[in-house]
Amino acid sequence: MTDYGKEQRNELEALESIYPNSCTVLSESPPSFTITVTLEAGENDETVQTTLKFTYSEKYPDETPLYEIFSKENLEDNGVSDILKLLALQKECGITAGNFN
Repeated sequence: MTDYGKEQRNELEALESIYPNSCTVLSESPPSFTITVTLEAGENDETVQTTLKFTYSEKYPDETPLYEIFSKENLEDNGVSDILKLLALQKECGITAGNFN
C-alpha cells in the first residue's frame, strides 16, 4: 500500500532543498507550496516574476496536484496563458510538480 503522506513529505523536503530561495511550504495538511520564478525580460531589462501555487491531492503522486498562478509581476496575459498551457500539458503527461524545471 502506498504511503502518500510519506511520499508527499519527502517531495516537499526535496523541493525545499532544490529551490531553497524560491520554494515556500504553505501547509503540510493538505500539502501546499509555492515556487517563485523570476526572469529578466523585456526591452528595458524589466523583471518578470510569477509565483505558482501547488496543492497535493490526497492521493498525490497517483493524482496530479492542483495548481494556480498565485501572484504575478510584469507578466502579461499571454504569459499567464502560456504558463497555464504548459502546466496543463505537464498534468496530461503525468509529470509531478518536482519535475517542472
